Amino acid sequence: MWVEDLANGKYKYCERYTDTKGKIRKVSVTLDKNSSRARNEASRLLYNKIDAKLEKEKQKIEDEQNKIASITFWEVQDEYFSIYEETVKAKTASLRDTAKKKIRSLVSEETFLSDVDSVFILEILEKLYYKENYSYSYIKTLKASFNMVLDYAISKEYLSVNPISNVKIKKKVLTLEQREKKKEKYLERNELKQVIKDMAIVDKSTSLLIEFMSLTGLRFGECVAIQRKNIENNVLHINGTWDSVSNSKTTTKNIYSDRKITLPKRCLQIIEEYPLKYPNNKVNKDNYVFITKDHKPIRLSVVNSRLKKIDSVKNLSTHIFRHTHIALLTELGIPLKSIMERVGHNNPQTTLSIYSHVTDKMSKNIIDKLNEIDLLN
Repeated sequence: MWVEDLANGKYKYCERYTDTKGKIRKVSVTLDKNSSRARNEASRLLYNKIDAKLEKEKQKIEDEQNKIASITFWEVQDEYFSIYEETVKAKTASLRDTAKKKIRSLVSEETFLSDVDSVFILEILEKLYYKENYSYSYIKTLKASFNMVLDYAISKEYLSVNPISNVKIKKKVLTLEQREKKKEKYLERNELKQVIKDMAIVDKSTSLLIEFMSLTGLRFGECVAIQRKNIENNVLHINGTWDSVSNSKTTTKNIYSDRKITLPKRCLQIIEEYPLKYPNNKVNKDNYVFITKDHKPIRLSVVNSRLKKIDSVKNLSTHIFRHTHIALLTELGIPLKSIMERVGHNNPQTTLSIYSHVTDKMSKNIIDKLNEIDLLN
């Protein structure tokens, strides 16, 4: 304790103490005199003050701990997603909401946040993956959703450690059939021709769409978001994607997806040919290219539904045509970096897996051709 003389003739008695968070604090009392009795009185008052402040801090900590102990996982999940939904596109929010609902079907409403530890999460994910045969990518999606909520809980000091860091799911060993199926991410040139031909019988407009995707490598959302103003001469500016949730054009997936590509002649023909299917309908004021009879961009579900009608040895979805484009460029000897720029890839993993598979096949073809050469006869 120390004493400070005040200008008004009184005396301020001061004392330092360490609070519950380890910080040095100061308390003081002012008395009229600086005598032995006054110092004893000041000491008593100061320590009463310190005790009261420490008790108040301890009570606050206890109240917070009780609140944290009683908070449920659902409450934190709701708290997090109410903020998250304001920061992402409607489609992204919708995908995360689907994962959220799945998790809620597995975690009861009464489950406390403190009970959601690594063992709890691991048991859920292992059951889905090993026993119920959900895909590994889906398990990764659910794990990511858990992680987002638990990271938020740490930022709010509901938790001190994220238990997801200890959750490891080992990938199943693939069967030979599954391994071969994973390689079938794209169509061979003859397979592509047949699919386009067969689709023309099912629906001509969809046939034109998948042909365009195969020649450009665009994602489906990017493709149906093309407006005539995005095309200048033979250059297409890919500056957006179609959000099926908000039913509107939004920004591209990332900064690498916003790009310009040169269109081959056939793509320009498709662009001119496609809208002519519906010449007598209301004006397409936004000038979208790949439209339906109501002049709205064609829906993904409609295209995938039509693809299911095609008899093919490979699973057909709109994304296979993007992969097919990568394969076609690889066969033409286009460098990997140029392919990545054209399709708007930043992470080379997907591009490289297709690129490597095609180049391996090309190397085998070279050997087959060399084996046909007979220099002795």
